[in-house]
Amino acid sequence: HRDLVQEAVERGNRSSSLESRMASAEAARSRLAERSRELAALLDQCSSDLESLVRERADRIQKVQQFRQAWEEAQSRLAEHRQARAARQNELVELRERHSSVAGRVAVLEELEKRYEGLSPGVKEVLSRARGPDPGPFRQVCGLVADLLRVSVEAAPLIEAALGDLAQYVVLRPGREVLDHLCEHPYHFSGRVGFLWLEPQEEAEAETLEGQPGVLGRADRFVETEPAWQSLARRLLGRTWIVESLRHAVALAATGKGWHFVTLAGERLAADGTLSLGPRQATAGLISRRSQLRVLHAQLLELEGQIEQAQSAVLRLDEQIGQDEARVEVAAAAVEKAGNELAQWDHRITAAETRRAQLQQQRAALEAEEAEAAAEAQAASAALEEAQAHKRHAENELSACEARLASLSQEIARLEEVRQACLREATEAKVELAKSEQRLENLRTRLRQFEESQEERQRAAGEICQHLDDCRARQEEACRAILSAEAELAEAFLRKESLQAEIATLVQRRTASMADRAALAADLQRLRTRLHKLEERIHARELAASQLRLERAALADRLRDEYGIELAQLEREPDADELRHREEVQAEIDQLRQKINELGNVNLEALEELDHLESRYRSLATQLKDLTEAKNALLRIIEKINADSRKLFLDTLQTVQGHFVQLFRDLFGGGQAEIVIEQGVDVLEGGVEIVARPPGKELRNISLLSGGEKTLTCVALLLALFRSRPSPFCVLDEVDAALDEANIDRFIQVVQGFLDCTQFIIVTHSKKTMTCATTLYGVTMQESGVSKPVSVRFEDVSDDGEILLPHPGPSNAAGTPSVQDRAA
Repeated sequence: HRDLVQEAVERGNRSSSLESRMASAEAARSRLAERSRELAALLDQCSSDLESLVRERADRIQKVQQFRQAWEEAQSRLAEHRQARAARQNELVELRERHSSVAGRVAVLEELEKRYEGLSPGVKEVLSRARGPDPGPFRQVCGLVADLLRVSVEAAPLIEAALGDLAQYVVLRPGREVLDHLCEHPYHFSGRVGFLWLEPQEEAEAETLEGQPGVLGRADRFVETEPAWQSLARRLLGRTWIVESLRHAVALAATGKGWHFVTLAGERLAADGTLSLGPRQATAGLISRRSQLRVLHAQLLELEGQIEQAQSAVLRLDEQIGQDEARVEVAAAAVEKAGNELAQWDHRITAAETRRAQLQQQRAALEAEEAEAAAEAQAASAALEEAQAHKRHAENELSACEARLASLSQEIARLEEVRQACLREATEAKVELAKSEQRLENLRTRLRQFEESQEERQRAAGEICQHLDDCRARQEEACRAILSAEAELAEAFLRKESLQAEIATLVQRRTASMADRAALAADLQRLRTRLHKLEERIHARELAASQLRLERAALADRLRDEYGIELAQLEREPDADELRHREEVQAEIDQLRQKINELGNVNLEALEELDHLESRYRSLATQLKDLTEAKNALLRIIEKINADSRKLFLDTLQTVQGHFVQLFRDLFGGGQAEIVIEQGVDVLEGGVEIVARPPGKELRNISLLSGGEKTLTCVALLLALFRSRPSPFCVLDEVDAALDEANIDRFIQVVQGFLDCTQFIIVTHSKKTMTCATTLYGVTMQESGVSKPVSVRFEDVSDDGEILLPHPGPSNAAGTPSVQDRAA
């Protein structure tokens, strides 16, 4: 019975121990579940952050694509604007070339107008007197008939044919001043002169031919003029009709109405049946030239407007190109910055994914530990139920044993066995309890580890939060930096525009300063020349003054030695003592003369010496006179030579100038050049400046041209001098070294223009130049140190390069260029 009681107590203790064990396991399980929920929350937060980062990354990628697209669009716009600028620049060059060509034609026509080209000498004389400072009766002159009529270029030949010689008649205002003057003072003009008076005349309306076959209109309707000259136009052209052909003119003239007819071919059929055919050389170009001049002036104005528009377009395109380049730089910087930010977002996404994987691993470990804790709690619960069942069973047995103790003593042995079995079971339970306690200790250890891991994760979470705060702070700082950079960029653009404006102002000031400098340099040169002349005059006067001082000193010494007179004392008024002294001196002079007379005859040798000296003096005086006359004659000869030299120099310069302008245009394919004499100095002592303007460039000094342009300009000048004084031979040594093939072609064409009278020997390395020669001279060195010339004609060489016939000598036909190749 005592054993059963003890067993029951032990069973109770075991049940209590198992209950404590189960409670501990449940508590551990609850803590693990709480930790699992925390990890799940962290994992959800991390997944949410990762999704947010992925979305932000997608936005960043879209921004990068947008920035790259903006950069590509800016590059495309920049290329388009550059292409448009190149096209505009080419158009501007073409317009400038056209302007230069038209300006050249205008200059030629204006020069013809200034020289009254095409007018008779008498008409020129009348116009010169009418436009002079004292026109006299010729103030009545209004101008030529051609001056008062404005005709289109197409109709000008027809009007010239209709007017004939009337085109250069002098038109006079109403009055008889010129006629009376010519009647009273007969004047012999150097050529034929015709006069027309603007006398008002009543003209009946003539029968019209409008609508007749082949009639184009009355001649005065093809002319534009001022209202004051309309009566003159009707008077001269009112009875002249423009028809299509001579057949129509003959048919209409048969009516006998007294009309004149001009055909489109320039044929003129007069009312009296006179027929004029062919061009007129004297006056045919007068009206046409002025019509062309008006048209060319209009073209010049139009071209200048187009050039200004093209220049403005080029400037606008330059500004747009600058803006596009700035946009490209900004877009490239934005792409680079967006790429860097995208890389940072990729790094942050990688870090978030790593963090999520770590949390997932921790969560899996916690779930495993939670499962183990649940299994442990379940095992403890099962053991508790089993122990409680054993306890109830033992208690039931104890009750049964106590009830049957008296009657079941024979069963003690069996019960003892049962007790032993129970003891074994108790031992097993103790062993099981020990094992449970060991598991409980292990669970506590793992719980401590979980708590430490939780603290570590909390610290990691705090670090992540701190990192996020730092990232937000850096993002805000980056935004502020971006705003600051954009503000600085805007300020930089403003400074750039301001600097461009200042540069433009400085360029204008520099241009004005250069002009002022040129004017000041001219003034300085003029002042230096004047100063040099003044210094020469001062020097001459100083020499004259020195000579006068020497003569004065010699005269004073002679007066002092021979007469005892001080020159300085003669400069003041004599007083009473001086007058008394002069009387004494005069008395002494008289005494001396008396003593000379008392001396007797003069020494004859002295007289001979005096004659000899006088003869020598006369000879020297004659020589001096001859030398003076020779000097004056030599000065006159020098002056005449200088005058002839100036005239010859100016005439030669004018001739060379004409050749130089033409050769310059031939070599450059256009442009303008001029030889300018230094102003303000003698032409024989002053310098000569060459000013050239190649096609498409500004007028500038030859020193500012490129190497090839300098070479072409020098060749043009050299050949212009050569053309003014041609020679049978000309040697050119590597004049084409700095020229390209296009310029060499024009050089060859210019040289070929001289072949009629000149033979050229050209030393060159250019194969292009060699092609214009008929004979090539090469220098070969077949033996060391021994050179040998070799000559070959082009016609002696076959298509395969073989020499057909040997050329016997270096002779060449006159007028055919030969080329010596130094590199042969």
